[in-house]
Amino acid sequence: MLTLVSLPLLLDGLGTAAFGTWALLQTFSALTGWLSLADLGLGVATTRAVADRASLDDEAGVGRAVGSSLVTALAIGLVCAALLLVVGRAAMPAAFNVPAALRDDLRFALVPFALQVVCELLGSMAGFSLDGVQRIDRSRALESLRRTVVIGASVVVAQGGGGLRGVAVAAALASAAATALALGVLLRSVPLASLRASRAESAALLHYGRRVWLLNGTGVLHRTMDRTVVGAILGPAAVALVEIATQVQNGVAAVLSAASYAATTSAAWVQARADRDRLRELLLRGTKYTCLVTLPLCGLVAVLAAPLLEAWLGSRYLEAAGLVALAVAYLATQAPLATGSNLLLGVGRAGAILGPAAVAVAVNLGASIVLVHTNGIAGAFVATILSSLVLTPLLARAVADATGVAIGEVARTAVLPTIWPALAAVAVAGAVRLAGWGDLVTLVLGFGLGGLAWLVVGAALALTADERTELRQLVPVGR
Repeated sequence: MLTLVSLPLLLDGLGTAAFGTWALLQTFSALTGWLSLADLGLGVATTRAVADRASLDDEAGVGRAVGSSLVTALAIGLVCAALLLVVGRAAMPAAFNVPAALRDDLRFALVPFALQVVCELLGSMAGFSLDGVQRIDRSRALESLRRTVVIGASVVVAQGGGGLRGVAVAAALASAAATALALGVLLRSVPLASLRASRAESAALLHYGRRVWLLNGTGVLHRTMDRTVVGAILGPAAVALVEIATQVQNGVAAVLSAASYAATTSAAWVQARADRDRLRELLLRGTKYTCLVTLPLCGLVAVLAAPLLEAWLGSRYLEAAGLVALAVAYLATQAPLATGSNLLLGVGRAGAILGPAAVAVAVNLGASIVLVHTNGIAGAFVATILSSLVLTPLLARAVADATGVAIGEVARTAVLPTIWPALAAVAVAGAVRLAGWGDLVTLVLGFGLGGLAWLVVGAALALTADERTELRQLVPVGR
């Protein structure tokens, strides 16, 4: 919802070229861009170490892990900020074919953006630490608040005529405020007296994190490759269309992440207790619920992409509808793997993901360069789907080896039952789309009736009686 409101306002306030330049700058974010590699795998290592020790009631160990993580993140952030100020200001304007009228603005924007990177690294470590002590609710709430504050400040300044410079300053200040709040919340969950920064602890976190770091590199490439390749070949204006599709994809990806992320911390706790049966249940149940939520949403967004963009941005950007469909199609291929991937991270098997992910990235990069030249912007999204077709069997085998659960069992009991509610949602939304009503009516009825079809068919065909009972118990109706 936040993206639906903010993106057209940013486009209107900044203009296509400046918005595309801002989107390119965001590819260096420490949360979602290239500089997320700078944490060297520290985030996932922190979650795993904190969860491991919290499960054994080791308060001192939790304090050492959290304190060492924060200090290390601060040091890394300062190095990244220095590189942005020196190398980025000199190289980025030419590297991304930024129009001459925007080059000075970009150089200025890199100064507050450097501060934003430091804040993002510290704030993310606070979130990873909260995940480790099983306060995922607080972590997710803080991340949602951070996004709201940063995007809200950016929109206000853009609409006020602040341009690229003003938006960069507003985003940096909002990020700093959000980070201060996250650190304050962390100190309420981890006693201040237990916090200790230890060189040995930092080294141990980075030692585990090195494989996660390599794995994160593949994730960063997947997330930023489309914008980077399109920007280098076609320029910032084309990146605006990529960003529209990417932001819609990010909204669906947030649902996918929320449905599957808890598997990381849960697996760490289960692994510490050597409970093999619970690990199997976590994989199967988590995969089913993730697919049950994500697949219908991907289908609904793909079918309703054109009226969504028409109502959201107007006909000027309607050509991005096909890009949106391709972007969410990629997420649909990833949903069956999301829980298993997070489970592997939780049990310390990050290396098992690295090989398949590296192969997929190589396919994605090569195909993107070729297909963007031959097919334009859509080629970048098609390349991502092709890479997923390579990744899926390789990663599925890694999950099976780590858990002892056969690939066929996961497909039969956790994935296939969720196909029916997804098809029902898509069929109903497609019928609404063909009826030819206005954009807003089509969106309301398409998502509403499609969601109702998903709910009915999902409850009847995808869930067992025990699963329906458990889900009802999670909803405090009448309590």
